[in-house]
Amino acid sequence: VKKAMEHAWSGYEKWCWGKDELRPLSNKCNDNYGGMGTTLIDSLSTLWIMGMKNEFYKARDWVGDGLNFYNVEGGVSVFETTIRVL
Repeated sequence: VKKAMEHAWSGYEKWCWGKDELRPLSNKCNDNYGGMGTTLIDSLSTLWIMGMKNEFYKARDWVGDGLNFYNVEGGVSVFETTIRVL
């Protein structure tokens, strides 16, 4: 399971860092949740639990330095934001 997480995270980090989603077949990004880095934020607990501390700290730093709720693009889903970001 950890190898799968490492593989998925490395693709996200390489292709779509700070974006909401990675489309793995095309290596293209989606910002379907307002461009808040939803995958990154949602993955913080998993990174920590899996012992991926370096990846966790890098993502945590992005949240502190790069996340800006004032620059959210378009509408956002209250449900998705609640379960994945808050």
